[in-house]
Amino acid sequence: MTQKLTLCLVGPRGGGKSAALATFTDCIVQNAHGYPAELRPAAQSITRAAFHGLDSEASRLDILDAGADEYQRLRGDFAEGGAPTDATRLHEYFFRMTLNGEASPPLAERKPALARIIDAAGAASIADETAPQEASRELRDDFVKRLAEADAIILVLPMTRFEDSGWVGNLARLIERLAFAADCRAKRVVVAFSHYERLFVRLGPSAFTYACDPAVALHVLRGALRASSWSDGLRAVEASGRAAVRFTVFSAHGFVKGFQNPNIDPHIRVDQRFRRAGVDGRRGFNEFWRPFLTADPFLYAAFDLENAFMFSFAQIDASTLAGRSPSMRNSPPSP
Repeated sequence: MTQKLTLCLVGPRGGGKSAALATFTDCIVQNAHGYPAELRPAAQSITRAAFHGLDSEASRLDILDAGADEYQRLRGDFAEGGAPTDATRLHEYFFRMTLNGEASPPLAERKPALARIIDAAGAASIADETAPQEASRELRDDFVKRLAEADAIILVLPMTRFEDSGWVGNLARLIERLAFAADCRAKRVVVAFSHYERLFVRLGPSAFTYACDPAVALHVLRGALRASSWSDGLRAVEASGRAAVRFTVFSAHGFVKGFQNPNIDPHIRVDQRFRRAGVDGRRGFNEFWRPFLTADPFLYAAFDLENAFMFSFAQIDASTLAGRSPSMRNSPPSP
């Protein structure tokens, strides 16, 4: 029987939530995730009516939304350089997620999932205390309600100096509420750090080789969490037994196909993917683009799938990778 899940994306403005969402289906298609290739995961955008089972209300909503696939618009916005998420409403995206390849139990028993992914502007989820409040109180209250009802939460944070961020206080308060809220039903919490490619900009064609090493990713996560007091609330979440907490990294901009360097053009002032001269439109941006690990937070949230880039508190606290279980020693993506 197909399971239905609600996944909530949480993070500050500009943190990479919408970028991860816009690229995770391409990440799956390009096998740029950290799961074994033989697992053959798939994610297909579906309508609201398909998620709700074609009931009359959902069909009516589909008619109102006809002619505009919001997920394709999101992907198009990312291809053109990205745009801030609309802070006046919540955004819902619907997917059918499946595991089509060979897998040993218990992975072989994973059923297809119909996933509703809720994305909100950073002003509604983790507001910056130093910036004007763009989201209404009604929108924030609605998002808090959806967050409490979610089956899994994906927390997207940029790799930055947290103490210099105007939103870190709100992040800590949100996690504390999740830790002690009796009505929170999430079984999995994934903390995904974005902009992973920026750590390797000086390594040229060696960048992808280092990025693909789980030990490097683990080292990066340890550094990011070393002075992050907000993670104590997540320890309380896991200690309560209500939810499993995992940490990972990802890059929506990714790496350049065939060249392996980070996909950031150094000749322009803003982050932009490489493109071949004379090739216009989205095809020009996609020709050399390969996202990295953007699918992993969604696949873990939906299916509880461990992999070589999905780390627990125990692994982050440990001194080596030696204690990892065989199920977590999957091969990383090939350079």
